[in-house]
Order: sequence, then C-alpha cells, then structure tokens
Amino acid sequence: MSLASGVSRLSPALVLALGLSLSACGGVPETACLVGSELFRTELFFGMNRENDVPVTDAEFDDFVDTVVTPRFRDGLTVYDADGQYLMNNGNLIHENSKILVLLHDGSAARSADINAIREEYKQRFHQESVLRIDSPSCVAFD
Repeated sequence: MSLASGVSRLSPALVLALGLSLSACGGVPETACLVGSELFRTELFFGMNRENDVPVTDAEFDDFVDTVVTPRFRDGLTVYDADGQYLMNNGNLIHENSKILVLLHDGSAARSADINAIREEYKQRFHQESVLRIDSPSCVAFD
C-alpha cells in the first residue's frame, strides 16, 4: 500500500481547506516574482511499503532515482525522507516511511509527461497503488 493511496479517503472539509490554501498561492501574478524567475515545483510522494513484501530499500530507491529520474531531470532534484500516515477505509491508521522528490521545471507538457512517466515506473517497479503529485508555482533564485 502506498502513502498516497489514502489521499482519496480525505474528508471533504480537509480537501476544501487544502484547496483554498493552495489556491491562495496560485493567485499571485507572475510579475510578483522579484527575486528570480517563476518555475513550477513538483513534489512526488513515494511510499516505501509494499503489500506482501519487504519495504523498498534505500538502495532500490537510489537506483530508481539514478536510472529513471535523473535522466529526465539532469539539472537537479532534491530527495528527502518523510514519515507518512493515512487512514484506511477499515479505520486503521497506517504509518509508512516515504521519500519526497522535489523537482523544479518549466511546467511544459513535456515536463509533465516526464513526471507522469516517473510515477508510472515507480508504481510498476515497486507494486504501488499511487504516487502523490503536488504542483505549484514558485519564485526561484539561484544566488
């Protein structure tokens, strides 16, 4: 089971609150970026648990990043460890180690297709139900 599989089970009030907070960020006009340039930030949440198998190891995840992610995003990326949790339909609270991948990109259809290919490869390779994707505009400066 993956961390992101619990997203479809969020309460409507939580989804509304999250949507309102994210929409507030999206309302900033492009010209408001005064410290650099506007890029898109994508966060991907990879659950490490596998149903009826041992969790994905750090070595397996590193190989995935080296062979699947890096060839598509050579300019750079960030990966960090996270502790996730989600509520199952049966009421059980599941805790899961996760990896979060942060990508900065131009927001083009080609970049989006690359990101979706990464998600699909992870789901297939590690038998996951889903990989959570969050996109947002960001004002970025590399000074």
